[in-house]
Amino acid sequence: MATAPVIIQLNNGDRVNRFTVFKKLGEGTFGAVYAVRDDSGGEHALKAELATEKIPLLKLELYVMQKLTAKKAKHMANLIDKGRHQNFNYIVMKFLGKSLQDAKKTGPNGHLTLGSAVGASIQCLEALEELHWCGFLHRDVKPGNFCLGRAELNELRKIFVLDFGLCRRFVDDQNMMLQPRKRAPYRGTPRYAPMASHTGAEHGRKDDVESWFYMLVDFTNASLPWKVVTDIKEVGDMKKNSRQDPQMSQLLSGCPVDEYRQIMNHIDSLSYFMEPNYGLIYSTLRKLMEKKNVEEFPYDWEAEYGIKK
Repeated sequence: MATAPVIIQLNNGDRVNRFTVFKKLGEGTFGAVYAVRDDSGGEHALKAELATEKIPLLKLELYVMQKLTAKKAKHMANLIDKGRHQNFNYIVMKFLGKSLQDAKKTGPNGHLTLGSAVGASIQCLEALEELHWCGFLHRDVKPGNFCLGRAELNELRKIFVLDFGLCRRFVDDQNMMLQPRKRAPYRGTPRYAPMASHTGAEHGRKDDVESWFYMLVDFTNASLPWKVVTDIKEVGDMKKNSRQDPQMSQLLSGCPVDEYRQIMNHIDSLSYFMEPNYGLIYSTLRKLMEKKNVEEFPYDWEAEYGIKK
């Protein structure tokens, strides 16, 4: 069994080169994230990882961020600094606001209104499309891995993707697609993982988009049928069965059924090597907003910051 990574523990007031820690933001499987201030008072987020880590996820994360920066990706938090301090490596990036995991509960009935659900989902898909342009799959698409910008920077309407520790390249240096492995380990978070995770199949771009689709549904109705199921095999079976009625109606209850079904059918029609038609998905969702006469803005979460229409 692989041993769990050692989490680097920093305390408020600790210095990491030119940065001072003032708050712990969170801790995941892959390390801790801290809020830091630089010497001029600017606030950023710092991620740290033991320098001797056998599988250095931070190195991968840094590589992906550099690729996204080179492509001028607009949904990525800017990389501020990187380096080594004492026994750990670190990256410092733009300090973001709350995650969509929290923001998705801000509409009526604990889910987003249709305009906000669709608008936020379009931005999340744009973020994944940018990542795919760089030759990477995310492989852990879930609301907790997307964050809002911060109110004080007037970025409450901008969504950023983060956490590239499970990313995988799907092209080689000549930009040719890599052959899928015959068997791939489970990747993702059970609630949002694609069916490929449940069957041990290699992830392709379509699998990131399938996970994104479960987010779209979750934002819209907050009632994914398997959200309370703990058995991973059962979750996989429920996803498979949700492709036809009666389970499909249960999955899409409270959602614009025709459009969401059209998007799901497109995703399900793709094979590992095929590129998703992102444009088709965006236009289906934008037309849906027109048809239902719903506005994208203000997003539901803006109300708590006192921002009015």
